[in-house]
Amino acid sequence: MQSVAGALDAPAVRHAPFERESLDGLDIDCWMNIRLYPTLEQVDRPALQDSAVVVIDVLRASTTIVAAIDSGAEKIIPIADVETASRLARPSERDAKLLAGERKGCPIPGFDLCNSPEEFTAEKVRGRTIVFTTTNGTRAIAVAAKARRTIICAMTNVRAVASALAGEREAIVLCCGTEGSVSAEDLLCGGILLASLGDEVASETLTDSARIARIIADRYGPDAETFIRSCDHGRRLIELGFEKDVAFCSRVGVSTSVPIVKGGAIVALV
Repeated sequence: MQSVAGALDAPAVRHAPFERESLDGLDIDCWMNIRLYPTLEQVDRPALQDSAVVVIDVLRASTTIVAAIDSGAEKIIPIADVETASRLARPSERDAKLLAGERKGCPIPGFDLCNSPEEFTAEKVRGRTIVFTTTNGTRAIAVAAKARRTIICAMTNVRAVASALAGEREAIVLCCGTEGSVSAEDLLCGGILLASLGDEVASETLTDSARIARIIADRYGPDAETFIRSCDHGRRLIELGFEKDVAFCSRVGVSTSVPIVKGGAIVALV
């Protein structure tokens, strides 16, 4: 397989699932204006207030949030730091609340769950509140707190998120990255989201970051797992023993859930 870096040099290869129809004859005023930021650190924070913001952290926060909603969790409270999360789910409250999260990919001592989506089964989370803190994903959600609308996107629900964005005119795709560095798997997911929006977005208006995401999606989207396994974060998780998580997080469009932020908590869009 070609390296991740090679995606930026190779010409885009079109694959049927990600084709766009012709834009001829469409009125540019009806197109969605989308900006894609490859890392949290690069985001234009004032611009978030007037936009629908899509937060992407494929490995693994976004995927875990989608899994929790799929399994019937009542809500997920995203918290940026471990200390605050611990205060919000005291031992006496553990029947109704669960502590979940990770730091640098590893479980947090004393927490009920890590950040492994397969842990979030209906038996464990149905009807419960999850207090959730991760290295990258929950920080990004906090940054998007003042957005007009915040949606959580993973590979698993990327098609459903595209449908939920229909009709939006201003949207920001916020790829979390990994501790300030670009995560290629987040760009892949962002590119598939852009492709799934089809004629809602004109490729002629995309920024360079969005164009790179589209190139990666067009070339590697049909074999997402192989690509994600080769990414820096994918390799790191495999080394830590989370190979099953990488496979789980690589599945495209298997969930219809659309988690949104409402009143500081993440709930299912209904």
